[in-house]
Amino acid sequence: MLRDNQLRIIWISRIDYEKNSAVESHVHDSFYQLLFVIDGEGTIKMDENSFILQPQHAYFIPKGCVHSFRFTQDSMTIDLKFYIMCKELENLLQSNHCRKPLYISNVNEVKNLFKLSTQNLHKPNELLPFRIDAGFKAFLLSILVEREYSKRENELNSYSVENEFHPDFPFVEYMTQHIQSKISLEDIAKYFNFHPHYLIEIFRKELGTTPMNFLQRLRLEKSKEYLEFTNLSITEISDLVGLTPPYFSRLFRDRIGISPSEYREKTRTVIGKDIVLEQDFSLGEQPAILQNLLS
Repeated sequence: MLRDNQLRIIWISRIDYEKNSAVESHVHDSFYQLLFVIDGEGTIKMDENSFILQPQHAYFIPKGCVHSFRFTQDSMTIDLKFYIMCKELENLLQSNHCRKPLYISNVNEVKNLFKLSTQNLHKPNELLPFRIDAGFKAFLLSILVEREYSKRENELNSYSVENEFHPDFPFVEYMTQHIQSKISLEDIAKYFNFHPHYLIEIFRKELGTTPMNFLQRLRLEKSKEYLEFTNLSITEISDLVGLTPPYFSRLFRDRIGISPSEYREKTRTVIGKDIVLEQDFSLGEQPAILQNLLS
């Protein structure tokens, strides 16, 4: 199996924590950890420092760092553990660059790492672990670059990742901003002051599809994200992507091959499940989650 020779993800999991649950103080001697909070809140302690756990923030935990965390609200997280084999990269990460909470302005990169891992879990591919390693390394390096060029040492810097699904195309930006609205081809054409037929020609030339087919694709991708990373109902999700529940369910099944509820259930089978990318990795250093400590 092809793996990166500088950084290697060994374990990844999406973990949902109940209000007042916690992980007791512990330390990892051989690997690093990154805890990303999708939703919820709480506190994390790393050595002598304490920080607030907030949505859209990542917390880098170096090896040898004594740490614990506690959730004050129902929370959803993605947890990654990894080795670093490159001394130069390790020195950078052991510095103070990543010791503070990292605000992630675009969460798609972290979510995509989890999606690729679940894809490899269901349909193993010898190239996917390498792609996951490389993607995560690029993510960490981007954070280091942002921190290096920060004008104020205490400023929480944004990390922005271009969403590969959205090309640099003004029509797509408009669709994304109005994905919850029931917009038509005529609405889009009128906004840009184009004839609908001319707009269709532009989309066929640039993206190889029609505007409305592309809008459906955007809506399906967004709905998949809601199904994977929220507890919203199918009706709520259909409303958020600008579709009626019956049409949304029918379109989802036609395009994805299964119903929205079946897709969500398939995703839920890996919540809290260890997705181990390095077969000899053991979770012996990982403490049990202590539920309802404060109840």
